[in-house]
Amino acid sequence: MVYRQNSTIHLKIYRAATFIRVIESGGSTYPWVVLVADENSRLQKFVVKLFTPRQMADIHPVAKEVFGNLLAREFELPVPDIALVEFSEAFIQSLPVEIKEDFLSKKHQGLKFGCALMEDTQIVDAARLKPHLKSYDLGTVFAFDSFVMNLDRGGFRDKPNLLVDDEGFVLIDHEQIFPFANDNETYNDSVIRNFENGLSLYPFNKHLFFPALKALHDNDKNTTFDTFFEYLNRLNTNALDEPASFLGHKNISVGNYLLLKNYMITVKSKADIFRKTLMGSIS
Repeated sequence: MVYRQNSTIHLKIYRAATFIRVIESGGSTYPWVVLVADENSRLQKFVVKLFTPRQMADIHPVAKEVFGNLLAREFELPVPDIALVEFSEAFIQSLPVEIKEDFLSKKHQGLKFGCALMEDTQIVDAARLKPHLKSYDLGTVFAFDSFVMNLDRGGFRDKPNLLVDDEGFVLIDHEQIFPFANDNETYNDSVIRNFENGLSLYPFNKHLFFPALKALHDNDKNTTFDTFFEYLNRLNTNALDEPASFLGHKNISVGNYLLLKNYMITVKSKADIFRKTLMGSIS
């Protein structure tokens, strides 16, 4: 869970209490449904993602999940409540034998990323897309994913990573964002220089919403990103500082955070370039 205090976001650590099941349809990471206890010992169902040590070192997925969720909130996009989840020795020993062996031999042993289980929702498909998303929703999500360079909302693996129910939609899974910031050792700011020159390597045409945005009438295209840019203008580019520091103190790599932050500052300060790039991508 996260909470706000003086516009600063603080992460919480919850304790895993009871293993419930593996989500077999949950992609390559096969997340678990776990009953977790919050700071007041209240129990709730969470989806907990388990990454390998190699994934943690190469793409920093726990930090990416946290950053994506918290940034989405800055743009008033619906996301699940989140927390870091701690596995005690007693919890690990309580796991089914095969699950425990796989966990101990293949998975990272530190704090895990978890989010509230969104029951009674379904992964979006084309038939369920239209009733839930207006043109400004399409534009805001598309622009947000372009901003964070999310490779996983459609993308090359054809994963929508968007849940819907009868009332609306929820964005999930942000482990693939900010790929340019994966290298801890090298400050390669080519992504910033490319942006300033109006160049982008983001695969716009692979995004889940690209066909719908491409098909909009010109008048709707001209306004579809307006909501996103209202929020971008108000974006607190320091919003991730405290979470990044907290994660670092918990031995969770955050990637090249200085590069990531400077990229966000540049996009906000030169929003006209970003708007032109987005408009060009759906023209």
